[in-house]
Amino acid sequence: MRLSLLTTVAWAAGASLNVALHAQTVDHVDVFRDAAVVTWSADAGDEGGRIARSFHGSAVGDVLLFPGGALDQWGAVRMDVAPWQTDAGEGQLRALTDMLENARVEWALKQAQLQLVEEDLALLRANRKVGGTSEAVLVEDLVEVADWMHDEMKDLLFRQVELSMEVEEKRAEVEALTQQEREAQPRSAYHWKADWPAGATGDVATQVTEWSGGQYWTPSDVLELNTQSATPKLVWNRRAQVHLDVPVTGKAVPVHFHDARYGGLSERPDARPQTIEGYDRKVRDASYLGLMSAARSEAASVRPGTRWTLTDQKIGPDWTRNVSLGAEELAPTLRFYTVPRQSPVVNLRLALPRPAQPVAEAEQALLMIDGVPVGKVWLSESGDSLLIDAGAARAWTVERRREAALCGKSSLGNRIKHHRAFRITVTNRSDRAGEVVVEEPLPISNSAEVEVVAETLDGGKLDEASGIVRWTVSLAAGESRTLQFAYDVSHGRDDRVPDLD
Repeated sequence: MRLSLLTTVAWAAGASLNVALHAQTVDHVDVFRDAAVVTWSADAGDEGGRIARSFHGSAVGDVLLFPGGALDQWGAVRMDVAPWQTDAGEGQLRALTDMLENARVEWALKQAQLQLVEEDLALLRANRKVGGTSEAVLVEDLVEVADWMHDEMKDLLFRQVELSMEVEEKRAEVEALTQQEREAQPRSAYHWKADWPAGATGDVATQVTEWSGGQYWTPSDVLELNTQSATPKLVWNRRAQVHLDVPVTGKAVPVHFHDARYGGLSERPDARPQTIEGYDRKVRDASYLGLMSAARSEAASVRPGTRWTLTDQKIGPDWTRNVSLGAEELAPTLRFYTVPRQSPVVNLRLALPRPAQPVAEAEQALLMIDGVPVGKVWLSESGDSLLIDAGAARAWTVERRREAALCGKSSLGNRIKHHRAFRITVTNRSDRAGEVVVEEPLPISNSAEVEVVAETLDGGKLDEASGIVRWTVSLAAGESRTLQFAYDVSHGRDDRVPDLD
């Protein structure tokens, strides 16, 4: 009988499995946007034929076996379900539990102390005024009470700051201990085994796909803009939020990040079905035997999407990290624009050259300007540049005013004409020169009976198609510029007119 399968799985309940022997070790991990492929290394001579472990990968299609050397035969691949625990052991788990309980109690006490201090501060603020008549309250008493309240307020404010810092430290300690205790807890795991011929030895690589359990990574890039230097600089920090859940502890391994979703075996160049014969799995295609070494090689980790590699990552159960994939410095062009009729703010837009290093596919990134977080910003493409709308530029201001003395209304027969005049003042309060684009949308109407005629534009250019007037204004540091414009709107007496202001 000829088969075209890679492995078969025999299911068993293995409550008696000796989980203390962890002969198999993780070689490396390939993590995708929605899954992880864990490559394990083992020896065929290991008693019991242990080849891999998993928390979530339990189906026949989740496991690929790569025997090496002279291993051209093996029997069934089996899976047992049994408890697994880190090398910490029960003693260390009890110690972690005690430390966590103590940290939680100390955290609660610090929070209670902070609450009392804040209540005392509120009481002092509510009793700042001292009442009474001049006969009842002496000036000396008022001075003494004021001095006491001042000193008490100062002491309480200092104590509030100290306790706030201590509460935050305890919170971080509780989170860290909670994570450590969770990782040390015994868990049910799938233990994969292979039946080798008697006396078999040699390296074995096994790849287990962990589809579920939150195995993923997602871009978490941080863009740091420095406007205080002689020329603006932006550092693009490539970061990844990653979560893995692998039954291993204590070993640092390479982790490959792939900017793609995992497509299954159809996208695995090392998972070609091989012609095999009989139950003993004697491989007729000798090239299959070389796949084991290729699977263990970083260079052969060919997957769809851009790849980054981090070495020496101590992965384990419920492993969540925010890691750096590299950084690159870029020279941004700062562009300012404003539409004062819609909003009285000047907005900042960054134009960046395309990074030389790969960037993960993401719509947003966290922007920081001069060390201050601005928030999540959208990334868009424009030719060979990337555009980032960075929000309001606080050092720039704009003001739009209607010149009431110049506005008027007149009629001629059945036609009514409105005259409108406005003034826009833009100010650069920053310490460097800049250029701002000012846009003013004129009234528009779908009726041919309504006419809008620009009268004065003060150097602005009118886009006839959109009805938008644009000015490009260059301002030195601290400089202001006032733009004046006017237009006429005429219509029939019975026509509806757009908003004129």
